[in-house]
Amino acid sequence: MEIGERIRQHRQELGWSQDRLAAEACRAAGVSVGTLGRQEIYRWEKGKRTPREWLSFIAKALGTTQDVLRSPEPDIAYGPSLGGIWHSHYAYESTARGTISRHHHVVILQSGNQLSAESLPNSNDSPVSLALTMRGPIGTGTWTEQTAVGGYYQGAVYHGALQLIVDPTGRSMAGKWVGFDKEFRVDSGPWNLDLVDTATDAATCQRYDISPIGSRID
Repeated sequence: MEIGERIRQHRQELGWSQDRLAAEACRAAGVSVGTLGRQEIYRWEKGKRTPREWLSFIAKALGTTQDVLRSPEPDIAYGPSLGGIWHSHYAYESTARGTISRHHHVVILQSGNQLSAESLPNSNDSPVSLALTMRGPIGTGTWTEQTAVGGYYQGAVYHGALQLIVDPTGRSMAGKWVGFDKEFRVDSGPWNLDLVDTATDAATCQRYDISPIGSRID
């Protein structure tokens, strides 16, 4: 894993955007916010450039050291393969509507200790995506939800951080999300995933491209 990939991994574990990391690195360096921009963070993470003189400030902002960014602990992938179709369900409190639960069929793809998940388009009008780094049975990363354009939140995009623990069987995950609500207050709530099918081929995805509970929730 290259330095840029390690920077991205630490940034995502904090739930930060590239803009946020650039700003925090400027603060760590004692220079005006904006001196370092998102595009430079993007280039570093893609391996197009090397941080060089900014590396110590990037490490300080991320709460780590230059040595860790240069030579981190090896990737630790959880034993069971976690790729497949999963039933994702999470809940949050709405001031106007009470407790709301959302259900999706998501496709999880695994590469080493990295998991990426995208909801199947017809499983819910509000698609979600996840990006997780596995260290043992612990998954840490980020989530994004694009709410339904015709729904209560009128297409608003929400995002935040997520941490899940994988059951020893490898067939379920449970944890908590944290993020902001419509009034820009930080909230949290439960998030669970249950394995439905280990296949991710086109035919399997098409079979599960429906709501896990028989009706959409927007």
